[in-house]
Amino acid sequence: MIVTIAVYTLAVGGSAFLNVSAPLLDGVPLWAGAALLLGFYTRTVFPRAVRLQCFVEAVFVSVVLGVSLACLSYVGAAADLPLRDADMIWIDRHLGFDWLAVMSSLDHSSRLLGVLNGAYATFTVQLVGAAFALVIAGKMRELERFFIIFACASVSAEALSVLVPTLGPIWALADHARFANLPTLGRTTAEIVLALRDKTLGTIDFEAVNGIISFPSMHAAVAIIVPYTLRWNRWIFWPIAALDAAMLASAVPSGNHYLVDVIAGVAVAVLAIACGRAIQTSLDRLFSGRRKFHYATQRAYNP
Repeated sequence: MIVTIAVYTLAVGGSAFLNVSAPLLDGVPLWAGAALLLGFYTRTVFPRAVRLQCFVEAVFVSVVLGVSLACLSYVGAAADLPLRDADMIWIDRHLGFDWLAVMSSLDHSSRLLGVLNGAYATFTVQLVGAAFALVIAGKMRELERFFIIFACASVSAEALSVLVPTLGPIWALADHARFANLPTLGRTTAEIVLALRDKTLGTIDFEAVNGIISFPSMHAAVAIIVPYTLRWNRWIFWPIAALDAAMLASAVPSGNHYLVDVIAGVAVAVLAIACGRAIQTSLDRLFSGRRKFHYATQRAYNP
């Protein structure tokens, strides 16, 4: 809850600072109020229904966190720092990866692209499914850590996208190329980024929200975070690991990413997992200290 509210505050503050209108954020306090009332109701009427309580809180966190992070990515794009696509292309080539040549070859493999596109599209379903699996299993500590890790990864990715803004290879390398099967949505997202940068797009509404971060790849980050979160159950872990291996491979052809975007996404996930543990431990100590202080105060005034 604390991390979610912090991300929402960051999104509101960033949109105000960069003069980007985000009506989508206006409804969050109403959703939060409804979720808090529902949470209070479930805790009062069903005090032993821990899973129900956590489900309500998880829904609230998912909605607010998702909306806030989506808006934050648009706010970051409006910062208008110099584009770094040339640097990404240089790094890819020094890694021995020729994006245009590989994609032109892959464009002839419609079935393989169909599998990769399908895996790429499971991004949101995997996040929701992981949270739901943790609620059903009663692993509330892991659920908290999962949300903290995802928030850390998302904020880190968005900070990097502000500092190293790119339009993606479909725009920088293949603006006039014609593909039979390769997804070209990246051209639309690049146009959105350019419109945010030159201030011709100044309003973020629900219909306009798309994934616009190229560097680093959040799909690559989630492909690491979800299997890590579900590692406690091998029957869930191995199918998810296979799906995420496909999603990791799909990030370049299906998601308008350079190879270096994928490598950076994996690094962001590893860092977020480490930070998630540290943040959860710090919050535990903070609230544990407050509880001890509260009990000590009660004893002092009520000997």
